[in-house]
Amino acid sequence: MPMPPLPLSALLLIFALSLLITLRAATWFTRTLEAISDMFDLSASMLSLLGALGANIPNYAASIVAIASDQFAVGLGIIIGSNIYNVAIILAISTFATRSRQGITLTPKEASDARLVAVYTLAIMLTTLAGVYLLSLLPSHLAGSTALFITIVLIITNILTLGFFAALSYHALHRVPHTEDVVTTTEETSQRKSPSSASIRTIGTALLALGIALGGVVVMVQSGQAAATIVHMPPAILGLFVLAVATSLPNTVVAFTLAHTNRATACVEEVLSSNSINATCGIALPLLIWHDTLHDQLLLFLDTPLMAALTLVTLLCVMRGRVNHRVGFALVGVYVVWIGVHLI
Repeated sequence: MPMPPLPLSALLLIFALSLLITLRAATWFTRTLEAISDMFDLSASMLSLLGALGANIPNYAASIVAIASDQFAVGLGIIIGSNIYNVAIILAISTFATRSRQGITLTPKEASDARLVAVYTLAIMLTTLAGVYLLSLLPSHLAGSTALFITIVLIITNILTLGFFAALSYHALHRVPHTEDVVTTTEETSQRKSPSSASIRTIGTALLALGIALGGVVVMVQSGQAAATIVHMPPAILGLFVLAVATSLPNTVVAFTLAHTNRATACVEEVLSSNSINATCGIALPLLIWHDTLHDQLLLFLDTPLMAALTLVTLLCVMRGRVNHRVGFALVGVYVVWIGVHLI
């Protein structure tokens, strides 16, 4: 005899508990990655990328779970909504978190480094945009050569997205750190444990934290979908706002902390890297395995283009070497208007 469906109050409690567990595990995973970075003397830029990878576990894991469950609108909405939130809210908050009255300011060298990251991120956003549009060209009544051609182009587009992300990772791995980024002293070096004696335990800890985070994401997405069904919430709204914002909370803390400690470059690159990771792991990667028709008009013609447009705005700000308070206010205003359009 099948179990009766859980009441809404129980689903909301499960959602909240699984969210807390996921956030705690993601934070644990990120700290372990920092330890691994120190252990193997990775560059600061690579640490920023790995930190974004850990902080965004809830985002791309939730998207994969939703897409694998044939909830394409929810899965895509999580990533697109999260990426819009990252720029419009997190970057805006960071401009006020800095100790500078002018907001986030970058030196010419910092702007040059961040610009390259922004270019890679914009390339990932544009290819992701193309992939989402290709999903709308897969009507169920088409078969044969037409459907096969569109599917092949979709797969190629997703592979191209993975290629751009690989180039971004290669850049982060081989970028020479600035003199001011090298903060390890002789005493810290002598106190650092040898990788040969601690690497296995540290990597095992990272895998354990990753497993807990993924398990929490599965429960969170399933309970969220069940609760949304009870209250008749549209799938796109569930993904774009509820799950996207909930899974972006670790990113908010990380970026705010970086900005508050005057690490402006790391803050901007963390936001950009987060969006790259989200789009690559949360859209391109799962769409290599699962793909289906998508006909959500707002997702196609408002949300995805806005995600790419905000990335372009960030690139332009980086090229100018600053993200001032006016830009921060404007980004928040765009986010409020975007929410209003969906609510209307």
